[in-house]
Amino acid sequence: MVFFPNQNLELFEYTETSELNSYLEPKHEYTYLTTIPCDFQSMNPNESIKEFGEIREDTYKIYVDVNAPVTSSMILRIEGEPDTYEITGTVINNNHLRPIVQHKKIIVQKQRKPTRVVENETTTPSDNEEGSP
Repeated sequence: MVFFPNQNLELFEYTETSELNSYLEPKHEYTYLTTIPCDFQSMNPNESIKEFGEIREDTYKIYVDVNAPVTSSMILRIEGEPDTYEITGTVINNNHLRPIVQHKKIIVQKQRKPTRVVENETTTPSDNEEGSP
């Protein structure tokens, strides 16, 4: 199978901070890692029954390059959208013999309440080009 990227996917990785919450456990946050192209598709009821044994709403499948740094503990978001997605199960590596068909398949579910994420801190090109004398 060859995947055809139709969206840009933002990856946020789980990190623990040095601060403690009210239960004296380390606080955690999801920090921006990178943006990658992906093929984002909704799951039809037959696929949902085959995968989970029941019909699940707001469940999607995502195909990305086999070398994409995706792990099952990440939170995903389509670039420019407020909704976040959590990975259901494990990330499946499909390493077929021909390099053109190698990809990762990720099954995600849209979260009812979007996870707070630490946004990408980008600088404008003018900040990088102009230097102080």
